[in-house]
Amino acid sequence: MKKKTVSAIGLSIQIVLLLLLLAYGLTGYGITEFRTVQSMTFGLITKPVAFEIHNNLIIPFLLVLLLHIFFKPLSRLFFKEKNTP
Repeated sequence: MKKKTVSAIGLSIQIVLLLLLLAYGLTGYGITEFRTVQSMTFGLITKPVAFEIHNNLIIPFLLVLLLHIFFKPLSRLFFKEKNTP
């Protein structure tokens, strides 16, 4: 696998993790301060919706976090490029 491809995959993992982290934080804040979040999202995220999304995000968040942590070492181990003169 080429170095650019590995870098693009790593960047994609970072972006997905950032989006999950923001969603997790917003829904957690939506559970505690539901009136503020409900007015910020124009009624889209209510307290029960925030609670349901927050509970369902934990497994994808942990999987992407583990992927983020172990992608670089595993890519170096499995996708070594051959040195050609």
